[in-house]
Amino acid sequence: MTVDVGNNTYSFGRYFECSHQAILMSGYLGSIGFGFPAAMGAWAATQEPDTPFSGRPVVSVSGDGGFGQYMGELLTAVKYGMNITHILLTNNELGKISKEQKAGNWHVWQTSLHNPNFADYANICGAKGIRVTKKEELESGLSQALEHQGPSLVEILSDPELI
Repeated sequence: MTVDVGNNTYSFGRYFECSHQAILMSGYLGSIGFGFPAAMGAWAATQEPDTPFSGRPVVSVSGDGGFGQYMGELLTAVKYGMNITHILLTNNELGKISKEQKAGNWHVWQTSLHNPNFADYANICGAKGIRVTKKEELESGLSQALEHQGPSLVEILSDPELI
């Protein structure tokens, strides 16, 4: 599993309990966009040569700001059949930066994002894209994405104020 930086990292740390997973993190060094490219590296490092879908499945977690940095790499993942499931928390904001600005009693400035429907984007790229808009859809969406042979993306619409 790979985890990006930002509010998604706090959510991951708060709610996910690791039992048999290796976790790759950038160490909060401001390296927004780390999650998906790190997953690609983890995938490449765990494959058997010339044997598709032979290695461990890889899961990555990011927010929309981080994924937006390298979303074009989804095409690379499709091209090489990378078995990566990407969990994308979409809140249309650089939420961590907004929180820092609020904590400093500053005006929130330039943290809103204009995003596509990332699930549709994944489908257009040739991956499996699933959009979760209600809590009841989450388990099914994750199951479908994890069962897919190849890259998949589960876009979860979230509220930046809940972290």
